[in-house]
Amino acid sequence: MKKEIAPELYNYNKFPGPSFARVGDKVVAESIELDLLEDYREAFDQTAFGQRFSPIMLKFDYIVGDWGNEQLRLKGFYKDDKAVKSDIKISRLDDYLTEFCNFGCAYFVLGNNQPQELAVEMEERPSRKRRNRSNRKNQRSFTVKEKNEKNTPRIQKQQKPERSKKQSKKKNHGESQEAKRGFVIRQK
Repeated sequence: MKKEIAPELYNYNKFPGPSFARVGDKVVAESIELDLLEDYREAFDQTAFGQRFSPIMLKFDYIVGDWGNEQLRLKGFYKDDKAVKSDIKISRLDDYLTEFCNFGCAYFVLGNNQPQELAVEMEERPSRKRRNRSNRKNQRSFTVKEKNEKNTPRIQKQQKPERSKKQSKKKNHGESQEAKRGFVIRQK
């Protein structure tokens, strides 16, 4: 049984932004003007878009909204000439619709003619010191004597006599022959 929810409770945005109005092929708000480039299956709903919209979306050149399970999902894309990852360029819109959206879902594409760079807030955490690779070269270098004193256990391990491959094969072959001799199949 499906739970009934009042339409005013559909607002998922914790801090509701501006209310949008559609004027022809333009979607306008207080200081925002977007172009409605594509409206497949009449997907654009200004109330739902206003509820889902966040000012973060204004940094993108295109805003794509798709419907799935009666919910609107927004995704931002950049123009092809920008230096960003290829999966968030508008030329990959078809791939996004086929891979991440429901088959045949209603969607719309809004063009943002004036993308805005968002101000980045500085965190108040103390910054960690990073180790510079050049500092490693400047560290005190050991003399040969000090290195040998520090690494004596390692050197002793390395000086164990190693058997050649032929000797180890002969030993293994001999062990396998002994193992075969110990096993006898008896016939009835």
